[in-house]
Amino acid sequence: MKTELLSNSAVVTDMENILRSAVVLNWDALTSQSKPGAVRIEYHIGRDGSVAFLKLWACGSGYWSLICDYTPNVGWSDGPRFSNGYHSRPLGRLLQSILMNQNLFGHACRPNTNAMLEIRTPTAEDTSLATERVNGAFPLPAKTTAVSSVARLAGS
Repeated sequence: MKTELLSNSAVVTDMENILRSAVVLNWDALTSQSKPGAVRIEYHIGRDGSVAFLKLWACGSGYWSLICDYTPNVGWSDGPRFSNGYHSRPLGRLLQSILMNQNLFGHACRPNTNAMLEIRTPTAEDTSLATERVNGAFPLPAKTTAVSSVARLAGS
């Protein structure tokens, strides 16, 4: 039996954890309108095993209010549609990056099933872990020597 090391393109984290991280990192934007006690993420796994649609809800004052919904499309995507006065460009871009790169994340759901998770007010530890997960899934590109060379040549 041969053991292989996981490459950077292998599954970094599961879908539930990366979605949870997206909400945690944007908690302040979601709570600017009201003080929700929780945010709920509902998503549907389609026939092909990928997320077919996603909805975020905020619970405040005893009722659930839609934050945004998103139906990714491989050919095009405008990103999430925000509702009820909510809007967060960083959250929208992160959700779009997650759902347009679903191959990076695993999940335990069977096709044609629904999943839901609820996030309570995050702690500093939750925020640190969320940052680590997102940075691990979407690392910043390294500076290339070609760019450094061009800059050096431009200065000469």
